Amino acid sequence: MYSTISNLAEKIVPAWIFQRLIGRWNTDGLKKYTSNTAWALLTRVFNTLTAFVVTIYLVRYLGPTNYGELSYALSFVSLFGIIATLGIDNVLYRDLVKYPDRKNDYLGTAFLIRLTAGAAAAIAATTAGFLANPDDVSKLIISLLSITFIFSSFNIITNEFQANVAQKYPSFVTVIVVLILNLLKLTVVVTGQGILYLALIFLLEPILYAILFSYIRIRYYGSFRNWNFKWSVAKSLLYDAWPFIFVGLFMTLYSRIDQIMLKHIIDSAAVGVYDAALRLSEAWLFIPAIIASSLFPAIVNAKKISTAEYRARLLTMVYVFVALAVIVAIPLSLMSKWIIEIFYGSAFAGSAAVFAIYVWIGVWAVIDIVARHFLVVENMRKTIFFMTVATALLNTGLNFILIPAYGPVGAAWSTFISYALFSIPLIMIYRLK
Repeated sequence: MYSTISNLAEKIVPAWIFQRLIGRWNTDGLKKYTSNTAWALLTRVFNTLTAFVVTIYLVRYLGPTNYGELSYALSFVSLFGIIATLGIDNVLYRDLVKYPDRKNDYLGTAFLIRLTAGAAAAIAATTAGFLANPDDVSKLIISLLSITFIFSSFNIITNEFQANVAQKYPSFVTVIVVLILNLLKLTVVVTGQGILYLALIFLLEPILYAILFSYIRIRYYGSFRNWNFKWSVAKSLLYDAWPFIFVGLFMTLYSRIDQIMLKHIIDSAAVGVYDAALRLSEAWLFIPAIIASSLFPAIVNAKKISTAEYRARLLTMVYVFVALAVIVAIPLSLMSKWIIEIFYGSAFAGSAAVFAIYVWIGVWAVIDIVARHFLVVENMRKTIFFMTVATALLNTGLNFILIPAYGPVGAAWSTFISYALFSIPLIMIYRLK
């Protein structure tokens, strides 16, 4: 499996970048750190590429207004996602590894918390959707999407497989679900159906995951009857997870507020123009994300040997990622009009200017990938929290100023400026001794 990942990396990353990245890591060590995540990484590549192709067809078919309506509803509902999870996913895996003899207590407690919180999130999102939107279509789509929070509680099953180093089983499930859902989306395009059918497909997604995750859980680990709810475990999970609630809230606010504000300040078409450019510009970012996920354990291990080597590996990753981002951004920004025309058609001509800005946001995005890993390794939870809050508030404030004046382009500039905040941890890396 390691050789598969290595061969894949060599194909999707230019040779000199690949050699620069792994030059500081011993091959045996790299094999050790990537073997447990290989299935998840391959699945992510497949899902990203499949979703990218299908999204292109959907965007062209729906047009700016209908696509914008769907994007707005997805963004609106996602704001309530942190209520559905309460941040416990961030600590559950850790506790399953730490206390394997109590896994039934942790899984049973986490599931009941997620199920209850998911129902509360569904009610909250539906109620807010009715209050915030005068049109019936938005209300109906938001109501359908809100139900996903209830079924998503079954996703905690994946933590058990991860803790037992059996990631390939939920990975198989993910591939199956992604194939089914994307075939259904293409069917909507071919048969000429509307966004309500797409909303139903999005609702079907967590239902399929719930069914298939439950099936593989019963097959490999037995019945759910052994799961128990313990108040002591619930208190422990919620106490450890509460910082992640606020981080998750502001991260969601930061990533989704643009679409919501564009809808309420301008219209659905503006959301469609903006979101279409965003999806296309971010399509390549799974590459540095995968590389970072595979190599960061080796970076952490270097800290035990030498702080200087630890610092050198961090900076090497930053330099290579930034170089890659610039190499990608230059031609894409220069050819933005042609690219948008090829992928989306003339109806999305307004996306070209947004796309030209967003490809340069990729420079900040790759720095953010390294910075977040670094802050987690250094246990700088307060820093993560305050930077996330500052980024979300700055982006929201700039949107109030720039969206009325410049529309989707103003939202893109707001994101560009606020994203730059996460280059600050580089100063901390430079000061390592």
